[in-house]
Amino acid sequence: MSPSTKTSCLLILYVVSPLAAAQEAVDSWIVATDVQALVGSFRSSIERDSLNVLGFFVKADYLEKGGVTFGYNRTALSFLNANSGIDQDDVFLSGRWSLTPDWASGRITVRLDQHTISNDDPDNGTSDVDVIAPQLSYQNFANTFYVDVGYARSNFGDSLSLAGKLEVTQWTPTLGFGFNDSYDWLQLRGYLIDFSNPLRAQSLDSTESLEVKWIHWFDGRGPIGIDNLRVSALAGERIYAVDHDAASVYNLADMQTGSASIGGEWLIGERNKLMLLMSYEKFENRDIGNAYSSGSVYLNFNHRSN
Repeated sequence: MSPSTKTSCLLILYVVSPLAAAQEAVDSWIVATDVQALVGSFRSSIERDSLNVLGFFVKADYLEKGGVTFGYNRTALSFLNANSGIDQDDVFLSGRWSLTPDWASGRITVRLDQHTISNDDPDNGTSDVDVIAPQLSYQNFANTFYVDVGYARSNFGDSLSLAGKLEVTQWTPTLGFGFNDSYDWLQLRGYLIDFSNPLRAQSLDSTESLEVKWIHWFDGRGPIGIDNLRVSALAGERIYAVDHDAASVYNLADMQTGSASIGGEWLIGERNKLMLLMSYEKFENRDIGNAYSSGSVYLNFNHRSN
């Protein structure tokens, strides 16, 4: 091999190696995008008429070791008075990192979420909300056991009618179990919520509730081509809750006294999923003694880029 040939080979290797390394780095990331919409209406409320939410999430994970998520939701709450309503913006940012030490026989994940919420509430009671929500979780490699401890601190700005700010602290202990050869998943999550200013929490010092979720995957395709069926229920009371799974904050809701939902997920090709959920929720505005309910339909389309 002549000196010029050797030089050419070295030059090609020099150029190709960085390109291959860059491509490998890109392939190590899995990017998924969710587009979601919710349409709901209220029954027996003397104030509220409808609720509409439209938003998206972009999630990027690196080799199952960690990742980041950015999201945005636009919410429109309409009142029975045709000239009144609240339009809200919620910006969401989340980061996570996972460890798999030999002694754990599973995955330990540290996650930190942040919500920044603003709206045009004339009383400013539900606006200027900043939420910090860390979570520590563990799931074994067999996917038969899951546990987490979540915390959230929500700071609400000054209200024009109720003096003083509001700080809400929330603990969410969670247990999850996989069974039936991993075709079924059961999750139990408690919501323990405390309020610094009861005047801004419908005269409540704290609320407690329990949420139960069940997911069943079908062997092949189930009825109407469904991949998995999802059912959930909430018992107890909660207000100003932060939902880690849905990445949402109930800052616009009155006290929630129960809920139930059912739905499913469909696979569209190798990289797309479609989820449809129907929910029924019960609420109470303790300040005016009004118990009411809501029904909603939630739609989510997920696309994975690679």
